[in-house]
Amino acid sequence: MTFALSYGDLFLTNLGESFSTIDSDNQADTSAFADGGTATVYNNAVVETDDTEVLTFATSSAFGETKNHFGFAQTHATIVGNFFIDAGKIFSFNFTSALDLETSIDASQQVGNASAIREVSFSLYDTSDIPKETLSDFLANLLSDPDSIQKSPLVFFSLSADLNSSGNDNFVTSEKSENVTISTEFNDSHFEGSQKFASTFVRGSVKRSFNNQANVTLVALRRGQARVAAPEPSPSLTLRSMPGSLGVATQGRRQGTTSGRCCDRKVMKVTVGK
Repeated sequence: MTFALSYGDLFLTNLGESFSTIDSDNQADTSAFADGGTATVYNNAVVETDDTEVLTFATSSAFGETKNHFGFAQTHATIVGNFFIDAGKIFSFNFTSALDLETSIDASQQVGNASAIREVSFSLYDTSDIPKETLSDFLANLLSDPDSIQKSPLVFFSLSADLNSSGNDNFVTSEKSENVTISTEFNDSHFEGSQKFASTFVRGSVKRSFNNQANVTLVALRRGQARVAAPEPSPSLTLRSMPGSLGVATQGRRQGTTSGRCCDRKVMKVTVGK
């Protein structure tokens, strides 16, 4: 029996300015295989935004039993918001973030592998040099490929964790820029034996002053996965998905507007085998 759980959230609240535009992309993917047993994978991924608030969270889990199974659940979300800030203003907001990861394998058999990964982050960029007539295209490209930006962030924060039942490279780590203030931080982890876990919680705030009128872009990311396998799968198994029970919730997405609250939720569950 193998089990992996990956949870992460990021809440940005009390934004000092209202978004001029905001857009999000929320994705979830699953794959499962079982021979003589069962494998279950599950994703629950949510993004919610309004004028001055962003929240995103996701749970991915994978479970398998018998000596021949594979399960993979993955989620990723990108949120891109743009602001116009007047000269002399201080741009500020509060944030909280938490990660919970767990892996477990059968201690008596020691034949399976379970891994869990999760990362959340936000970055603020000065995009004042982007012409107004091309700004929408720039933001759309950033939404589809957030790593494409060739700018150093004015502000950044990231929280990440990685667990692997068969490895020693387990970790929980965070990074931040100097204008991010941490007010509360909690960490608890166990990286030994057949059952491992990592939990962390961070609360903080951001303040950044602007002497001149500016256009800035906020990018928030949430990525993670849960994976189980017994034995270690061949490449063909990682791509194979068999019929089972599947549920997908309604989805919503809003582009280039901040009128009202937008929610994008994806729920997926697949069970294969017996």
